[in-house]
Amino acid sequence: MVKRKQMAAASPQAVPVPPLKQPSKIPSVLRFPTLVITSMVASSAMYSLTSQVGTGDLAGVNKRRDEWWEIAAVLGWKATELGIGWWGEYDGWDLASLTMLSHMPYLYLLTTFYGVRPTTMWLGLLVDVSSTYLPFSLLRDSSPVHRSEASKAEVANRSILNDLNIKIYTSFLAAAVYGVVIYGSFRTWLPGFLIVHFEGLKDLSGAYEAALPGVTVGFLISGYAAQSFLFMPALGAKPDAHDMQLAEFNAETATFGQTIWYNVWGYSKRSRTLIKRTATLVLASAMQTGLRTYITVEGVEPMGAAGWAAMWATAATVVGAVFWWVGDVEGISN
Repeated sequence: MVKRKQMAAASPQAVPVPPLKQPSKIPSVLRFPTLVITSMVASSAMYSLTSQVGTGDLAGVNKRRDEWWEIAAVLGWKATELGIGWWGEYDGWDLASLTMLSHMPYLYLLTTFYGVRPTTMWLGLLVDVSSTYLPFSLLRDSSPVHRSEASKAEVANRSILNDLNIKIYTSFLAAAVYGVVIYGSFRTWLPGFLIVHFEGLKDLSGAYEAALPGVTVGFLISGYAAQSFLFMPALGAKPDAHDMQLAEFNAETATFGQTIWYNVWGYSKRSRTLIKRTATLVLASAMQTGLRTYITVEGVEPMGAAGWAAMWATAATVVGAVFWWVGDVEGISN
């Protein structure tokens, strides 16, 4: 990201970015309800079609949802996830990446410590991602960041965004961060924590036998999703009116309130985009992982679900911080 003193010296010109297209003919007031209903129906249909795959794996893990609030919580959070994407101006690729990153920790738990086959995990992720991406892509066009033909007037750093090597490097970097955080937890506090708060845990060998290279490779797809959701949109963000205010800020003449505002939220559009998206990923990872783990897995205590979710929220935070550091280089336009 550009240094504060560089921002003060620069005078970026805010370029209005065209809003995301809405190709659907559905009235605007009905689009979000249509999205929620379509996504939930698609998810239910896909899980029904694939119900025979992995049924034996999950039989001894999943618990029955007998309480009305459990069903309401799952459906409510599903609608909230879609609402975050809809009103956050995300496109289908954004929401697919967010879904991948926030839904994977629960399935990773089942595969690593409950003997659920990897094919079951990947099939579950495919259903979750598809049931959000497909309805979203029908109601909203892709953003300029995810369109290789987008002009320089629509998105910044077009050549960097289209560079395959940059995508590969940042994907590996994000995968490495996830790998280090999860592997570090495996080697320190996590095994004992699982024994105390996860009744009926089947196997801890996934933690004790893990090797850092293997754990990191297992997160390569997550790394790609992280760079797609965090790094690329931030790098492609165009300066706005907020950036112009930052360029005009004068510490000698500013009021006390203006100085506080500048120090708290005096960041470029790129930095603000990355901060907001990192916060969204942290929230989605924590809520989805904690809620689904506690409600779905038999024998999990609230503290156990919260601790497992906190580990993934921490990993997401570190990924965002690393991407912030990577983007803070000379030669990248703001």
